[in-house]
Amino acid sequence: MSLTPYRVNELECWSGAYLYHQHRCFPTKCSEFQVSLSPSSLHVQTDEKCVYLRLPPEVRTAPSSCRSLQYVAADGLHMRLQVETDSLAELVPTAMKSLVAQMSFIFQCQTCGQSLLKKQIFRRVLPLPNGNWSDLVEHWCCHPDPFAKKLEPKEDDCLLGDTFMLVNVADVDETAVQEVKTGQSEVSQLAGEIHSVQKPKGSHAVVCTRCRKMLGEFTASETMKFYVTEVLVQPVTDQGLKRNMLKRSVFVESVVAGRLMELSSAQSTFRFCIQGHDGKTYILLWLLNSDTLLVRSHVKPDVCDFCEPNKRIAKPGLSFKSYGANNAIKVLYHPCLKGRNKDIRDTWEKNIGVHSLILPVNTCLELLLILAASTASLPSSLRSMNSFKVAFLNLD
Repeated sequence: MSLTPYRVNELECWSGAYLYHQHRCFPTKCSEFQVSLSPSSLHVQTDEKCVYLRLPPEVRTAPSSCRSLQYVAADGLHMRLQVETDSLAELVPTAMKSLVAQMSFIFQCQTCGQSLLKKQIFRRVLPLPNGNWSDLVEHWCCHPDPFAKKLEPKEDDCLLGDTFMLVNVADVDETAVQEVKTGQSEVSQLAGEIHSVQKPKGSHAVVCTRCRKMLGEFTASETMKFYVTEVLVQPVTDQGLKRNMLKRSVFVESVVAGRLMELSSAQSTFRFCIQGHDGKTYILLWLLNSDTLLVRSHVKPDVCDFCEPNKRIAKPGLSFKSYGANNAIKVLYHPCLKGRNKDIRDTWEKNIGVHSLILPVNTCLELLLILAASTASLPSSLRSMNSFKVAFLNLD
């Protein structure tokens, strides 16, 4: 099969990682492995069992490139292979990149789908100064900060920050949102169960009137801030609006991963402080790789497909493991809850080369759970690097 166009990568292929959740299927001790590779599959046989792994149709391996083959106790089988892939579907940009003036867009609560704006077209869509601009001004300028007075959108304007959109309250459907003192909002109550949160005085949250989820904040009397992780922004086409309500964790993961990739590409920054709207740092995150192709199993942990030694698989339709390929980013991270990693957190917060991203407190905690789940899915030998934890975030 011709792969045109294609890209060639060095992929660290972990059959152990694939089998990490199917440990009942794979023996912890065995005297010998027999590994057979083809461009579309991997066949591993031990003294007792054999497992047949089928790769996604768009992924092909080069069997002759196999090297560093080793068995790691409690992990499984590790190897490195050269990989060719078909061109995957083009990544959909985040709302911060797709929003443009004079085009119809709809803003919805990501949780329940309630429409939030009166109008669907902005006259102007403008980027705000970089989130670290004030720090740069303090370091390099002797005159007062020209942006000390916050920029506010006029009616029919939308101003874009790193993780939020500012709109004039006149454009917002007053029946769809409600102003709530931050201490009374659901996000504060939930976060308080996990981490002590002190809200800034005078802060008022904006919640959805239908599901009571936090969407953003009032930043001024006439300005409302919507966080990109809480609002679903979609273009309205001639064919109508396509319903695209994703599972919450999937949405947060893809949006955060997309913003990290976009910001690193635009600003050549790779270290981020993920901060809550309470001003506290929750995660230190280092973007290591933004062009990873991640292949994962979709079978249940207790499902195992195997064949007896020296026998062919009799029922291919029932015996093959199926995998899906996704574009992903690879990150290193430190959690900063309850004073953890305080020294490195203080160092990063003072470094102007580290970019701060502000999200709702509850979303910071959700992101931390997503990262932890990704780390836990990896073999134990691959879960950390230079004291950092390792995780992958899907882009699509």
